[in-house]
Amino acid sequence: MEIQQSAGGKQRFAATIPIATVFLSSLCIMVLELVAGRLIARHVGSSLYTWTSVIGIVLAGIAAGNYVGGRLADRFPPRETLGAIFLVASANCLVIPLINGRIGGMEALRELEWPVRIALHVFLVFFAPSCLLGMISPVAAKMAIVLGQQLGRTIGNVYSWGTIGSILGTFLTGYVLIAWMGSTAVLLSVAAILLAMALLYGGTGLLPYLWSGVLGATIVAAWGPVPWARVIGERLGLREPRMEAVLFQDESQYSFVRVEEVLETPGVRSMRLDYLIHAYVDTQEPDKLHYDYERVYAGITERAVQAHHPDGRLRGLFLGGGGYVFPRWFLRRYPLGLGEVVEIDPQVTRAAFEAFGLERATPLRITHLDARNRVEDLYRSAQRGKLDAKFDLVYNDAFNHYSPPFHLTTVEYVRMLRAVMSDRSVFLANTIDLFRSGQFLGAMINTVEEVFPYVYTFCTSPGGPSDEDERDTFVVAGSTRLLPVHALDYEQYSASLLTPAHLSLLRERSRGLVLTDDFAPVDNLLTPVIRSVERE
Repeated sequence: MEIQQSAGGKQRFAATIPIATVFLSSLCIMVLELVAGRLIARHVGSSLYTWTSVIGIVLAGIAAGNYVGGRLADRFPPRETLGAIFLVASANCLVIPLINGRIGGMEALRELEWPVRIALHVFLVFFAPSCLLGMISPVAAKMAIVLGQQLGRTIGNVYSWGTIGSILGTFLTGYVLIAWMGSTAVLLSVAAILLAMALLYGGTGLLPYLWSGVLGATIVAAWGPVPWARVIGERLGLREPRMEAVLFQDESQYSFVRVEEVLETPGVRSMRLDYLIHAYVDTQEPDKLHYDYERVYAGITERAVQAHHPDGRLRGLFLGGGGYVFPRWFLRRYPLGLGEVVEIDPQVTRAAFEAFGLERATPLRITHLDARNRVEDLYRSAQRGKLDAKFDLVYNDAFNHYSPPFHLTTVEYVRMLRAVMSDRSVFLANTIDLFRSGQFLGAMINTVEEVFPYVYTFCTSPGGPSDEDERDTFVVAGSTRLLPVHALDYEQYSASLLTPAHLSLLRERSRGLVLTDDFAPVDNLLTPVIRSVERE
């Protein structure tokens, strides 16, 4: 009896091995998928195209891997096959940072259409590891069947535990690992897990142990304090290149944040989120606004204050912090005013404190939250009569690459903002587009006109926009009252007011589209802008 019980226990333990294998492989696939979105964002930004490509190509890799794995399971012993797959997958994950950096710098890809470039980049870097990890489930299922498990139960367990592993990998990576370890460390950890599985399945061979030495050397190159390790790590794409001009860099759950000195202009610093610069600050002239749209903001703000708040006692809401350049200008210009900044990424605020000149004792109220969530909170407070005071000026400046978060463009969102704004208020939205396309700009104007009785649109081109212009940064301003903005000095504010003829053309080009929570295809509307970027 004891012998039978012992044999039964060993059988049950053996039956858990294929399930644990599928669980870990599925977990690693989802970790890889989320890391993929973060790694390629440094080269092509984060947009609907990016995540569509990542999800689609990783799924394609899994499908191909399932097919190939099924064929391998019929021809070779499962144990040895799994050992080989895990080993090759470990090696593949290890070289992802190097391949990603090389492909991101390929000039040939820059000649392609933007969506094609993103899809090809993702395919070249992440299809192979997804395919390898996708091979594991059918081979593990075959192992379970060989061990004597029932066919239906085996298939059910493979699907069930594979899904559980995927769920855990998704939440673990998105909520914890990337912010805690960084993308490179997460990849090396995945490579180490896969190597451990290879050792378990094929530990009698020499190759897994040799690969253990390679992985150990790679870890030294990634984090070793000695100079030669740093040089090798940088060449392999495991470390960010060390430059004296870099004052701050870190990876958050939202982007890779870097602040560095602009060597061509002493005293000027830039803040880069992923690969796009979002802000400049002049440490010697902090009131200097480097972006044209910021000067347009300044011109509209000054006219609004002169007309409706001459005492300077006003409240400003800044949706998107970035380098905190304009909010600080606002408070220096109007010291009796109050300002709240809503910035989704705490690391951006930290960078502004440590390297962009934001004072620790800033009078700005800073909220780390998605702008839509904060606006909803304010709206609910206003509905209950518990909002301390309404806002007089609201600045919508939360672009991510050339793709604004769609939920910050819709008529429902603008209506909630209007509900927390005073009777003498102005809403300003930073909007990128090509005038000759005008689809997104026209849709933004249509949307703001649904809420505000007076709407003004400015470009930063002298003499107004034309179809010959490349992309421009427009400002759409919705006001509760007439604003004296028709004669802003272009030399001072870089502001050109669009004429009724311009606006009529934009309404025609946007086909009267009003952006809603149900339909706001901002990435598609901005496709001509993205294509123009690639031609520059």
